[in-house]
Amino acid sequence: MIPIKLALRNFMCYHTDVPPLYFESFHVACLCGDNGNGKSALLDAITWALWGKARAKSDDDLIHLGEGEMEVEFEFAVGQNRYRVLRKRTKGKLTKSGLRGTGQSLLELQIATQHDYSAITGNTIGETQQKIIDILRMDYQTFINSALLLQGHADEFSLKTPGQRKEVLANILGLSLYDDIEKLAKDHSREKEIQHRSRNDNLIRIEQQLAQKGQYEAELPETQVAISKIGDEVAKQESALTTLRQSREAMKFKEEQYQGIGGQIEQANRQLNYLDTHVKEHRNKIDRYEKVLSSYEKDSADIQAQLAKLIQQEQDLSRLRERTEELSNRTHYLQSTNSQLKKEMEELRGKLDLLGQEEADCPLCGTELGVEGRARIMASYEKQGSEKGDAYRTNLNEIQKKEGELRGLRQEVNRSETTITTERSHCERRAEVLEREKNEAKSSLPQEQEALAHALKAIEDLRAALQENSEKRKVILADIETLPRLENEFKQADKLYRELRGRERGYQDRLVEVQASLRRCAQLEMEKEENTKALRLLAEEKSIYDELATAFSKKGIQAMIIESALPEIEEEANRLLGRMTDNRMHLRIESQRDTKKGDTIETLEIKISDELGTRNYEMFSGGEAFRVNFALRIALSRLLAKRAGAPLPTLIIDEGFGTQDSAGREKLVETINSIQDDFEKILVITHIEELKDAFPVRIEVTKTEDGSMFSLS
Repeated sequence: MIPIKLALRNFMCYHTDVPPLYFESFHVACLCGDNGNGKSALLDAITWALWGKARAKSDDDLIHLGEGEMEVEFEFAVGQNRYRVLRKRTKGKLTKSGLRGTGQSLLELQIATQHDYSAITGNTIGETQQKIIDILRMDYQTFINSALLLQGHADEFSLKTPGQRKEVLANILGLSLYDDIEKLAKDHSREKEIQHRSRNDNLIRIEQQLAQKGQYEAELPETQVAISKIGDEVAKQESALTTLRQSREAMKFKEEQYQGIGGQIEQANRQLNYLDTHVKEHRNKIDRYEKVLSSYEKDSADIQAQLAKLIQQEQDLSRLRERTEELSNRTHYLQSTNSQLKKEMEELRGKLDLLGQEEADCPLCGTELGVEGRARIMASYEKQGSEKGDAYRTNLNEIQKKEGELRGLRQEVNRSETTITTERSHCERRAEVLEREKNEAKSSLPQEQEALAHALKAIEDLRAALQENSEKRKVILADIETLPRLENEFKQADKLYRELRGRERGYQDRLVEVQASLRRCAQLEMEKEENTKALRLLAEEKSIYDELATAFSKKGIQAMIIESALPEIEEEANRLLGRMTDNRMHLRIESQRDTKKGDTIETLEIKISDELGTRNYEMFSGGEAFRVNFALRIALSRLLAKRAGAPLPTLIIDEGFGTQDSAGREKLVETINSIQDDFEKILVITHIEELKDAFPVRIEVTKTEDGSMFSLS
């Protein structure tokens, strides 16, 4: 991993408007500034962007004081590819109780294309984080134990247990592949063990079934003899049953004849009843037709007399209608006369009203009338009006009388018309019915007489057939009285036959089962041989996979690879340690040690010696311990840089110079300069003034009121 660009906002002591840090402009640089200015915060930003880990206990503690969110964008290169990671964090909102809710995190991963970046983010933050680890081929712990010498953590590798040191070396050397192979071998071994157990269970089951083979072989001839014997008994019983069946069928045929004749007798009786009914009907019709023909003349004369009487009534009705017309005309005349009288009286009344006015003129000539002339004319008009009124009232009385008489006549006319119409219709219908009955009687009487003769003849024939069938039925009844005995004998014989057939089928089924079992035994013997061979093969394959699992385990090839890498680490660490101590100090890494019981166990212990002898790591001073740690970490970083499985040609040293005297610092600087060609990037972090000019590029970190800032010079 080679850093390219770092951009951050509201991260720890850095606020907004912080310019990006471009790493492409230098090879070796010194990150300097006073303590607390934010030098190590830049490294925290890188590790938080890549792994979500930093010095703080929680992500919210990394957010700049007074802000609610932060973000870090980090670009880096691995091999020929360029990547960009963007990680953001937002605090949760404060609740009414004063507690803060759950915050939100965001992680995006992008890969550079020809023109821009393309997202390769996973479905979850965990999935995206795993992609980053896969790209870097190391996790956070491996990084801080090799390429990053954190402030206060330079002894991270030295203070680890031997097992933890081995795990760090395994990650640096990319030995996780062998862990995967070991797991795969163990999975295959377990699979073969399951298959072996299944095959062994099958073999036990097969042997249990084959234990019955002798019984099947002994039972086979016994069953065949029993089938032959029972077959003879079945044939004999079947012959007896056939004879009884034929006798029974003959009796059943006669029984069916008996029942058939009984049905014929019942049908003949029904036909007799039917014919008796028709004979009665024919005789009734003949009597009725003869009666109609004999009374036709008398009934016809009665109808004609009734019609003559109706003609006389119609003549009386005509005279009533003439009288009604006369009364109606007289009434109309009187009503018309009264209408005219009423009009004339109204005109006289109008003239009198005019004459009653002063200075009235003559209503005829229009000349002026005097008092006497007006009085004379008014008297004349009043007389005329009185006469007309008397005539009007006389006419009105006569109209009322005539209308009363007219209503009575009209009611009588209506009654007479209704009566005559009803009687005439009745007479016409009687005449029509009488004529129709006469014609029907003349045409149907001979037919009914002939039908009666045929019915009587059919009754005579049916009675003769009934007599004959009754005689036959008596004869058949005497024969079928033995049928119940035959039925009982047949049932007994059939029951015995079925029992014999059941036993025969049982023997046959058992024979089939025995033969199938013997065939199954032959097949099982083949399967037994096959399972035996398969068990041997599975045992061999499991043994191979067990050996492979052991070979690829941490005690196998991984231990050998670590063992082969230890001389390289020792050589490089001692080379650097000798340069820093004028060859006074020397370290040795032991991969095995003897126990008190005399056994040898795997370990990874660090032995340090100087002119005073070999001592434990804790017995050395801070400056001496830092030189040991520095030498080991540089050796691990060089090993990591050389391994294609962990492409991290970057070294970051955070502090540690304060434990050294002036000569020790110079030697550390010389050591760093001597290894710069082994790394793409080396970044040294310090607050010591005299070391700032010891490196070609300086990144100065300062603290302002608005937060930390940095500048490149």
